Amino acid sequence: MESRIKNTKRNLVSGFLRQGANILLPFLTRTMVLYLLGAKYQGLSSLFHSILHVLNLADLGFTTAIVFVLYKPVALDDHESICAILAYLRKIYWIIGAVFLLGGLFVMPFLPSLISGSYPQDLNIYLLFFIYLIDTSLSYMLFGYKSVLLTAMQRDDVVNNIYTFSSTLLRIAQVIILFIAKDYMLFVALMPLCTLLNNFLTQYFANKFFPHLKPLGQIDKTTKEKIMRQVKGIVVDRIGDTARNSMDSIFLSAYLGLTTVAIYDNYYYIYSALYGITLMIINAMQASVGNSIVKESVEKNYRDLFKFTFIFEWICGWMAICMCCLYQPFMALWLRDAKMIFPNYIMVMFCLYFYLITMNNTRNLYTSGAGLYWEMRVWYIIEAIGNIVLNATLGYFYGVTGIILATIITIVLFNFIARNAVLFAHYFKCSSREFYVKHGTYALITIVNGGITYFLTRLVPIDGFIGFIIMIVLCAIIPHLLYYLAYRKSDSYQEMVAFVKTVIKVKH
Repeated sequence: MESRIKNTKRNLVSGFLRQGANILLPFLTRTMVLYLLGAKYQGLSSLFHSILHVLNLADLGFTTAIVFVLYKPVALDDHESICAILAYLRKIYWIIGAVFLLGGLFVMPFLPSLISGSYPQDLNIYLLFFIYLIDTSLSYMLFGYKSVLLTAMQRDDVVNNIYTFSSTLLRIAQVIILFIAKDYMLFVALMPLCTLLNNFLTQYFANKFFPHLKPLGQIDKTTKEKIMRQVKGIVVDRIGDTARNSMDSIFLSAYLGLTTVAIYDNYYYIYSALYGITLMIINAMQASVGNSIVKESVEKNYRDLFKFTFIFEWICGWMAICMCCLYQPFMALWLRDAKMIFPNYIMVMFCLYFYLITMNNTRNLYTSGAGLYWEMRVWYIIEAIGNIVLNATLGYFYGVTGIILATIITIVLFNFIARNAVLFAHYFKCSSREFYVKHGTYALITIVNGGITYFLTRLVPIDGFIGFIIMIVLCAIIPHLLYYLAYRKSDSYQEMVAFVKTVIKVKH
């Protein structure tokens, strides 16, 4: 238990550093692109990232499946099995990289048809997209499997620190390029160089910490069948996630053009930065939860799910409240252009989107740890189809509002309700009623908390940067105080306090 908490704690520290760099530095380069080059450049970048995310389905979920399969041999210290699985993954990664590259080359001729209106005429969009394509292909084909080993060994801190270092160098170099040359093509061309550095460092440190774990041998038939069974389930999960997270920009570009994509992406950037923090916490815990599922009883993991859900609700509820109170004032300070700011009701929809998706994350810890991808395959497919159909129809008739509404509907129906039902039926083997009651209570308290905090922040009489700072201070205090008043006498609160004390006491 202490070892799992120690690894989670170490992964969390490095994860926060990584996420800090992943928020602040891209924000700087994004701002410079918007100010120096214009919104259409940023819209083009968002579109290409979305297309690449769709192409990344070539992974088919092998990464997640391999991590799951590695939990048991890692827990049992079975070095021979670990080495054989790594050899298998290395071969698979080369295939994925090649398929990804070919898929991207196939898409290239159709790029203009995915853009409504004009795009920057000084750019060769085919060459630009090819650079993005090479960057992602290299991440698989060059030692990519080593990061999977580090994750399975509960050493995400190493992966995080390498990424923080290489991405920081990239952003600094990009800032210099924008200042001196204002050349977007050169700005993007630095990305593959960063990926090369990141992968070589991953290879070096994986060999340093685990020199005895090499890609050698062949996996047995049982292990291969186990991996393929998980892949069959995960691939449809990835299709669902891709449909929800990447199709938005593609539909917006086709319907409304690159400027609307840029505005949407600015809001999505804030959402994804905060979501990335929550995901970093979950990723830091994933290997430990997987280890717990292998070693501990179902009853203990059931209690842990509720404990982690309460902790996460407090954190994510607070984040959603901060988003609702600070989104528009921040956008006004950052962009200084009313045309680049969405109406308040769209902003609230982003906050709801954030809260709903993050409240699935603790559940995902246990569905991933228990390897329930195959059992959820039908719901993954339904979610993917539902989101694409809703995006296409609601987006066509209602624009940005329709796109976000489509995502919210699919999250509630096919992610939250359906996936919870599968987890409780197949792993916990009990009713999910208590889980839904807890979530409903948490959501109601968060809505009341958010309403009070929003009202108080709007009473701030000072505009501009000083007023924004005052709002931040209010958001840092009021929601936590209200949560404390609501929860202080509950068993969940006492369990959270005890758990936090345990984490603090465990030596790093």
